[in-house]
Amino acid sequence: MTLSAKVSLQNSDSAYRIPLSRPRIEEVDRKAVDQVLRSLRLSGGSETRELENVASTTLGVPVVSCSSGTAGLILALRALGIESGEVITPALGFIASAHAIRAVGAQPRFCDVSNESLCCGVDELEAAWSPHVKAVMPVDLLGVPAPMVEIMEWAKSKGVAVIEDACEALGTQVDGTACGSLADAASFGFYPNKILTMGEGGLVACRDRALAERVRRFANQGRVGPGFAFSGEGYNFRLTEIQAALGRSQWSGLQQRLEDREKCARQYLDRIRSVPGVRPAPAPELTGNGQMRSWFAFVVILDQASWRDAVRQRLSEAGIETGIYFPPITDYSPYDESDRADLSVTLDFSPRMLTLPLFPDLKEEEIEEVVSELGLALDFVR
Repeated sequence: MTLSAKVSLQNSDSAYRIPLSRPRIEEVDRKAVDQVLRSLRLSGGSETRELENVASTTLGVPVVSCSSGTAGLILALRALGIESGEVITPALGFIASAHAIRAVGAQPRFCDVSNESLCCGVDELEAAWSPHVKAVMPVDLLGVPAPMVEIMEWAKSKGVAVIEDACEALGTQVDGTACGSLADAASFGFYPNKILTMGEGGLVACRDRALAERVRRFANQGRVGPGFAFSGEGYNFRLTEIQAALGRSQWSGLQQRLEDREKCARQYLDRIRSVPGVRPAPAPELTGNGQMRSWFAFVVILDQASWRDAVRQRLSEAGIETGIYFPPITDYSPYDESDRADLSVTLDFSPRMLTLPLFPDLKEEEIEEVVSELGLALDFVR
């Protein structure tokens, strides 16, 4: 077992004094879930519909609920008719994007990312282009928005669909436009470390109602009407009423959670800049009216990849949990033999990326301790 694996497994029972993430669950959330349990209507009820309506109002496009962010990517691909060929997606990101592409019968074709945002843009997509590409799947990595206006124009010129993996970017806005609202379809995830959580769960934002109805049909066993009215293939990718109630309750606090995460991130930024040997992950500045980054995670870049294991070990010994967001997807089977463009930026940054604790209730003194211990760890390894 590698040192990285040992650090990941150590204190896996969440015994860290300062964990990597912690969901905010409030009394209003507990009451919302309890109300559903008392109703005995646990699936296919009003909570799911109301969550979709709230999300649609926020994003400005039709929204369909589903069981996870990964399920949302699969549903989007199927609803857009992507069942073969290639789909370009970044090698730097969570492996779910590649899994979703393979799940529908297509093959991922990996592109690099920009060294200014760690997201892919038109240049990276063009470098990975092949005649077999039927869609592209940009990722809003760490809550940083991919340049969707330019990507949509490029994709239109190529005649391919765009599925945005926005699982880490709920709440991110660029010039007043919400992440997930420009693509043909976009998926959001609600795992416990996300901006809002339902435990699991997902939402698919769709360009129009016709696409939303296709997504809904695939999510519900191909159902097209009441009773046993089915047409075509489908899955059981439905969201439960319990999850929907929790999600709807949390949605009312979305703006506060975004602001609290940003406050924590700003406190990190103010302190990290004075620590030798490390810097914040690159990202465009989103400030002012109509601009917001969701700060799914706070990632720093070490000067040397060889330092990371030792730094993580020392932070772990100090009771501070860290993560690695993310190893290249091409490191893992079956993607280690997949077609790809040059991945020089991914391969440069990924081994040096270190994820520090970030969640809305993280205290300023905890941030100070994390940065202090990080500095001590770097002094030790440098």
